[in-house]
Amino acid sequence: MFWISKKSTHLKGIWNNTFIDIHNHLLPNIDDGSKSIAQTQQMIEKMQELGIVEAIATPHTYPGLWDNDKEKIENAYDTVGTTFITKCSSEYFADEYLLALAEAGSVLPLKEDYLLIEFAMIGPPNDTILDTLFQLKLKGYQLILAHPERYQYWSNDIALFDQLKSFDLHFQLNALSLLGYYGKPTQKLAETLLVNGHYDFIGTDFHTLEQIEFAKNNTFNARYSSKLEALVEANTFFETK
Repeated sequence: MFWISKKSTHLKGIWNNTFIDIHNHLLPNIDDGSKSIAQTQQMIEKMQELGIVEAIATPHTYPGLWDNDKEKIENAYDTVGTTFITKCSSEYFADEYLLALAEAGSVLPLKEDYLLIEFAMIGPPNDTILDTLFQLKLKGYQLILAHPERYQYWSNDIALFDQLKSFDLHFQLNALSLLGYYGKPTQKLAETLLVNGHYDFIGTDFHTLEQIEFAKNNTFNARYSSKLEALVEANTFFETK
């Protein structure tokens, strides 16, 4: 008897109507994500078809680009009127503005003291930003770094990711990265970090219907299935229903 190994698989089989998405851009007219309530509703329908059962909305808060604040995000959340999006949070750019928001009690955590943060794509964080992270940690916040595999300026030095983990940063994998959506270098780095056990959570980072269709129609290497299943299980920590 010959055993035929399945070499690739779809995300739907991993998500399996249990996945809680903690990173997406579903809220309309607030950043580079959904452009209308109708588009948000379409995105939700497509996400449910992929086995996603609920989501925490995380629009960008990025000074000078997307100047969102707690009130603006909450107002956008209220316009959607869906039980699929269980609460609103944000993907915060890690800088002094985030620290000021935290000091004013104006942040929207994913849950308890968990904040989703991001770095710039064009260059590594400077000492001021790293000090901001330190100050946030002192205030008791748990920091989740969005899509570390997309920060290609670190791709040739995996030890830098180890240093970030030693700083007690949690890592969130973008599911699209494993599918090759952002290109081969990002896919390769995602696979390396996944194998090394760097990731703590997983998110979609869906901005558009096109990205959801990409997730539906493309596959990842099945050797990573068990690790993805573990991340899906870890995301149940954020369940709110």
